[in-house]
Amino acid sequence: MSRSVRGLVVSAAIAAGLMAAGAAGAATIVNGSFETATVDPGSTFLTLDAGSTAIDGWLVGGDSIDYIGGYWQPQDGARSIDLSGNANGSVSQTFATTLGQDYLVNFFLAGNPDGGPAAKVAISSATGGPVQSNTFTVTGSDSHANMGWQPYQYRFTATGTSTTLSFASATDTAFGPALDNVSIASVPEPAAWALMLVGFGGLGAAMRRRRTAASAA
Repeated sequence: MSRSVRGLVVSAAIAAGLMAAGAAGAATIVNGSFETATVDPGSTFLTLDAGSTAIDGWLVGGDSIDYIGGYWQPQDGARSIDLSGNANGSVSQTFATTLGQDYLVNFFLAGNPDGGPAAKVAISSATGGPVQSNTFTVTGSDSHANMGWQPYQYRFTATGTSTTLSFASATDTAFGPALDNVSIASVPEPAAWALMLVGFGGLGAAMRRRRTAASAA
């Protein structure tokens, strides 16, 4: 085996190993856009009380939430939720994690434009992780047809082989923060990123050597 081919093989093996390590620490959010449920919110919304598991994968807590159908524009798909139903509510989901692995949760927030306050606060938290306050401010241009969804992130380190992720309303009215399109990904360690860069650098160098050799032949 030539040196250039050997370099290709080694670099590919490094990259494959890193990808496999990332897959081993992967976690999955079920029904992150709240599209499937045993109930139908129809063209408006349904209020779900604490203890409800009607939205697939999610448990309702606090007082209640509103499960939004066609009442306002979702960020993804056809449905979303208002974390304040009749009063402050929450949703949570438990999923498998790898102990010590860092995870990044991506989600979108907007705010119920029907009433105040303008600043809608959603609290994100995970088992053993930090409690994070996320604020979305409803502007005069936000409406049912244009909710002004914005992306947010929450990072935590898994403290066990299962983690419960929660989103709760800290807006003490029935017009709370709106939540949609929740997803999660594992975060590679800095050493893994460095190894990946070295591996891809070696792969690129090997390919350049092969092209040079081929053109000189």
